[in-house]
Amino acid sequence: MSGGLHVPRTLQYRQVDVFTDRPLSGNALAVFLDGRGLEPRVMQAIARELNLPETAFLLPPSVDDATYCIRTFTPVEEIFSAAQAYHGTAFVLAEEALIPLDEPLTTVWQETQIGVVSPVEVEVAGGRPVKVSVTADVPVFGRVFGRPGSPVLAALALALGVDTDDLTSRGLFPQIVSTRDPYLIVCLENLDRLSGVEPDFAALRRIGDQLDVTGFSVFAPHARDLRAQVHVRFFSCSNGGVEEPASAGAAAALGAYLANRRVIRPDTAGPARFTIEQGVEMLRPSYIEVSVAVDSLDLQSYTVRVSGACATVASGELLLP
Repeated sequence: MSGGLHVPRTLQYRQVDVFTDRPLSGNALAVFLDGRGLEPRVMQAIARELNLPETAFLLPPSVDDATYCIRTFTPVEEIFSAAQAYHGTAFVLAEEALIPLDEPLTTVWQETQIGVVSPVEVEVAGGRPVKVSVTADVPVFGRVFGRPGSPVLAALALALGVDTDDLTSRGLFPQIVSTRDPYLIVCLENLDRLSGVEPDFAALRRIGDQLDVTGFSVFAPHARDLRAQVHVRFFSCSNGGVEEPASAGAAAALGAYLANRRVIRPDTAGPARFTIEQGVEMLRPSYIEVSVAVDSLDLQSYTVRVSGACATVASGELLLP
């Protein structure tokens, strides 16, 4: 390679499915155990080769308070807010015994290109990781789109193939909520109608560009699986527009939205909890646990935690020239 950098010939990696305890479901992630010596363009080429939603590379930390550093790539670009990768990477480190495990809870700190993220907590039982939790950034509430005749509401309904009235039922109007990345949270109460949505991704991208949002979290306030209470489909504006089987950042934003709208009611006695089912229509069901707590001095200040299991799918080697 140019620049005289040494690239290991054999790179060890693990593939895990995130937000599921069953292989071949959830959100697929590759984790390379040692990314030292790899230029970003090589990392990008590897992610493109594997063609998974996200590929993460472990590196030594550059700051004292981090346990390790992570860089994450989709097949087309590096991303700097990758909650699925945070969950899956911590799980792999724990399962491979690359970090010391304290039972019942192990805490690690992940460094990314945008700094050290919130602590990542790994629940441990019998010496094995069983669940990973990440605390989201403080939610920020943006514009609400509920006014009759709203051009955004009309364009959104057209892009989803539904009526505008379908998007304003129960007074749960579409709203932008940010937990680092901004998402448009949209309620579509009819579960069958939500499952049947065939989005116009080009139209959604135009709306996303106009509103400066990362994607659209469209939810029904009930679920098919008894383990869940909310059904979600997430349509991303990235990669030309795709549906994602699990979206941790959007799940955190949805939790804050539901608390702010009093659909769930966290109080000083304890957090409100619910589980999202997502990816069902993609035949990759995911189950994302969301916990929303309030500050005892400010009941409008929310702390949102997103948790879920992971399942190892593959262990392999990638050969470089």
